[in-house]
Amino acid sequence: MNWTVEEVRQAEQVGALEEAVNAHDKIDVKIGHVAVGQNDYAVYDDDTLVGYMVLFPYLPNEYEVNTLVHPDYRKQGVFKALFETAKQDAKQNGCEAFTFVIDRKSKDGKAVIDHLGAAYQFSEFNLVLKKAELFLKPDEVSLREATDADRPLIIETLSEAFGDPVDVTENIYQQIDTPDRVTYIGEVDGRPVGVIRALLSGEDAGSIHAFGVKADEQGKGYGTKMLKQMVQQLFRMGRTKLELDVETENKAALEIYKRAGFAENGGYEFYLLEL
Repeated sequence: MNWTVEEVRQAEQVGALEEAVNAHDKIDVKIGHVAVGQNDYAVYDDDTLVGYMVLFPYLPNEYEVNTLVHPDYRKQGVFKALFETAKQDAKQNGCEAFTFVIDRKSKDGKAVIDHLGAAYQFSEFNLVLKKAELFLKPDEVSLREATDADRPLIIETLSEAFGDPVDVTENIYQQIDTPDRVTYIGEVDGRPVGVIRALLSGEDAGSIHAFGVKADEQGKGYGTKMLKQMVQQLFRMGRTKLELDVETENKAALEIYKRAGFAENGGYEFYLLEL
């Protein structure tokens, strides 16, 4: 069947499609609905959204891709229509590769990846908060909300923490510098030691990300204390459903998260496809 690729008509339709996919596949895919209308593509059957793809240009020449196809419309060319249209647009903008994000429990998702011939890159655990240590006093490490003047500090800190070039970190940060996120600076005796951010969603949820400690301040226990303070801060904001992602090979970070009360809750696999 020939499908027409168009813009999403209503953001709520993406949420409904996401729920249908998660229920059928028994997975827990989350796509940022606030980004609807930016670098995304949709396929409709009459008024029903049956396919959705969103591109995240975290590098000028490499885009991250998330896709949803309704269970009743799989193997009918919906994904192909989305992929071919998105690929054409991306290549015109200088993109050379797609990084697909697949829930590790998604059999259909992996089948598509195998068909495309994309190469496995790495995996991440998704962690959710199980037990929070509330009413902590700022013991040695405190958090303050970041200002525009902190941007160079944020970029430098995240570049050091993740081992990426400054220009790459700047490009990624620019893509995720949106109003629905909060950023804090971790300090010890007024000295900045780290950065931690969270994406706010719904009425009571938050996803912690872009969390890093400066290279010369690592190994001092500041990361765990920053994370615990961040959890408390988000609880004050009414955000009690908290999660984060961490690479499966990053054992040190995984231990920090577990000490702060987080536990594994599924995960994702990343595959690279050159265009």
